[in-house]
Amino acid sequence: MTRPTASTPTAQPTIDSLMVRFLANRSDAAAAAVETGESEVEPHEVAAGFRVDPRAAWLDATAQLTTGGNAPAPAGPLPNEWAALVAQPAAAFAVPMAAGHFPQRVKDLQPLLTKVLAAELRPTGTQAALPGFVALRSWLAKNGAANPAVAAGIARTLGDFDTADALLSAAGTASDRAATLWSRGQCADALAAWDSAPESPAVLFNRGMARLFLGRAAEAREPLQKAIDAIPETSGWNALARLYLALAEIQG
Repeated sequence: MTRPTASTPTAQPTIDSLMVRFLANRSDAAAAAVETGESEVEPHEVAAGFRVDPRAAWLDATAQLTTGGNAPAPAGPLPNEWAALVAQPAAAFAVPMAAGHFPQRVKDLQPLLTKVLAAELRPTGTQAALPGFVALRSWLAKNGAANPAVAAGIARTLGDFDTADALLSAAGTASDRAATLWSRGQCADALAAWDSAPESPAVLFNRGMARLFLGRAAEAREPLQKAIDAIPETSGWNALARLYLALAEIQG
């Protein structure tokens, strides 16, 4: 694959550069990417050394963009065992933009390149809940009422879908509830809910993400581009939206 050089004009970033940017965004992979040099970096090599910054993941999980401005982001120290959760080796690929979620879960990018269909990487709902994390689950029980959307997102990441539903039964947006449907593997129902929800940066992101991983890549481009325009470039969600858009353009 020929990589662009400084003398080679290009209309948009290459998929390689987008991946390096995403992995380096707010992580200690940034130094490695710079030291190695983009011309020598393969996406799977960067992914292998990618370690998530727990504070950066928390900022993306509690940003007003994900909470919808309906409740203040949780203040104070990181939840118990949050760092252990974001350090989990198992990567996700089709991550909805929602409170309590963090874009850095997409930490292994090679399957996104090697899979012919992104639809093969969406959640099935058959995954078992993560064992352990007693302290984090205790934190959810104590803080869930104050920040139900964030707590529900963390519960989804743990695989505790019933807990997420319970937290959102009295509060939470339609987009948050759709994120639980998506995590349960009810992906078509989730997309229908996002299509019916009021437009917001998170809803636009999720409309595009869902279409990409439902095998409708051509339809994913417009909502993903709108999400990119609406989400600040400093957010990890902007970088992930750009990565998904690049994949949609390849597949579509």
